[in-house]
Amino acid sequence: MKKNLIFAGMLFVTGISQLSAQEKEEKLIPEVTIAAKAKQQLHKTGKNVQLLTSKDLEKFKGQNAAEILNQVSGYQITGNFNNGPEPKSLKIRGGKLANVLILVDGIPLKDVTGNDYTATDLRLFASENIESIEILNGASSVLYGSNATVSVINIKTKKSSQQALEGRIGARIGSFGTFGQNLSAQGKINQWNYQFSGSNEKSDGISAALGENFDKDGFEKQNANATVGYSTQNFNVNVNAGYQHHYYDFDNGAFEDGKYKGNDTQKFSGLNAQYSYEKGNITFNSRISANERIVRNLNNNTYQDQYSYQGQNIFAELYNQTQFSEHINLVAGIQYETQNLGSKSLPWGGTSMQNVLTLGETEISNFDVFANANLAYQIFHLDLGARLNNHSKYDNHFVYSVNPFILTDLDDKFLKIGYSYATAFIAPTLYQSYGSLPYVLPNFDLKPETNASHELDFSFGKKDRTFVVNASVFSRKEKDVFVYNIVDFNTYAGKFLNVESNKVKGVELGVQYHFNEKVNVGGNFSFAEKDNPATRLRSPKQRANAFLEILPIKNNRINISYQYTSKRNDAYYDSSNFSTKNVELEAFHLFNLNINQKITKSLDTYLNVGNVLNTSYTDVIGFTTKPRNITLGVEYKF
Repeated sequence: MKKNLIFAGMLFVTGISQLSAQEKEEKLIPEVTIAAKAKQQLHKTGKNVQLLTSKDLEKFKGQNAAEILNQVSGYQITGNFNNGPEPKSLKIRGGKLANVLILVDGIPLKDVTGNDYTATDLRLFASENIESIEILNGASSVLYGSNATVSVINIKTKKSSQQALEGRIGARIGSFGTFGQNLSAQGKINQWNYQFSGSNEKSDGISAALGENFDKDGFEKQNANATVGYSTQNFNVNVNAGYQHHYYDFDNGAFEDGKYKGNDTQKFSGLNAQYSYEKGNITFNSRISANERIVRNLNNNTYQDQYSYQGQNIFAELYNQTQFSEHINLVAGIQYETQNLGSKSLPWGGTSMQNVLTLGETEISNFDVFANANLAYQIFHLDLGARLNNHSKYDNHFVYSVNPFILTDLDDKFLKIGYSYATAFIAPTLYQSYGSLPYVLPNFDLKPETNASHELDFSFGKKDRTFVVNASVFSRKEKDVFVYNIVDFNTYAGKFLNVESNKVKGVELGVQYHFNEKVNVGGNFSFAEKDNPATRLRSPKQRANAFLEILPIKNNRINISYQYTSKRNDAYYDSSNFSTKNVELEAFHLFNLNINQKITKSLDTYLNVGNVLNTSYTDVIGFTTKPRNITLGVEYKF
């Protein structure tokens, strides 16, 4: 372990980074919205924010959203190196998937059918439709409510252009019998704008479970998104809708082949509007989403539905942002949300599924009030925020945040040092509250899972990101953690209870440096340690990412990336003796290669090679990891 730590430290000191700088001709100061629900220059945010711009994402062509995020500082996405359809579980700063809130264009997109999480499924995203990704680590429930306890991810989709029509057509082929196509078109006609995108992907895959002569587990995915907007000098409104479908094979479990199929569908639509006035703006965001997950099993040579979950989520918020003076900015608003869950299962010996829960009999709702102020005087800054959460099951919960920091402008450079203390919460899911009879009993007395976080942030570099060094030190105390316990040993039925607590501490380091027009280098290193051994499953203490980007000739880009994951604990169910076996997984190192070549002004090609050295390793015990794999693609812009 010491050798691995030394190696990871050397990567940081020598400047190997995940995020690249902009091209020389685009040395603009980047802006983000995730840290304050309002536009801020990246270096002026109270907490360190990670940003992947459209230029950064060019290095990841041929990779999906989970593979891209897995190279961000502090991120470990379990299952990312397994077969494509396998679940992707985010473990960020020692947290779990329930600690993460995913936004699409600033609005939460949730899957409320999850057992202990509501984050939307990363497998459903089409990376071709992503314009940029903003990442805010640390407790952020003041601005975003439940689940924003460890990290908030804002995925911004591609926007309409200023032309009447422009777009792109792409196609790719790859290992494991994989091929895909994507199409997008956008434009502006007078005061109207529009955007449409669609994609399709199919793959023969590899066996999900590890074993000899196991069947391949393939998948197919379809995505479609559309936005229509209207804007004037002071007002804009957009209506959007999306459809995501994932149909896939999967196995029985670790080391066990199986004949299962999953059919996941997500539909959503929304409206957002903004009115601008002299010193600020008023914003309204809304989204309605519906999910369905169906699992089928082979029975007498015919696939039969075994169980299904249906979920519905309605979200709306209204907030006002006012710049009272150069020293005071205030964001204040209200938020309303409802969630509903339905489920069906196939009775023993039955021929069709029957209702266990219906959408009409399950509901959780909340109404929140929040405010966040940004105060500045010379080099001194202070962010203060609070939220009152009124929940239909546990009544009221209050969270707050305090974030003083010093920001010094040094011509084209900056220096920022800050401290933050924030409280955050996770509301119980519908599954945890209503259960799923006969084995999961309801519990309407659950309190929210809470945490309190301390964080020190340091950042120094150039405002255009051609050189930046970041460092964060954090500690987090979690209370009333949700745990499933058996409460009836005659029927082995159980329920979720607030029983556990945990402490987490860690460090994140990152650096990026743009030597010149030809060479970019950088890297990040993260360390997270959890006190409670029961919560360490598949969570590495150390993670490191590195990249070297070279532009050897005109219109050519070569990116070599490196990933390191330390040892971690895992467990699997051994059906041969009906017991759970605990194991320790070895650390592993991976190298990847991405080459982009512009053929003409409108035609691009790319080659992505994952696991270049064909390293043998284990991501999740009992499941196959991907060997060397190749994706070759072409994209035409019109």
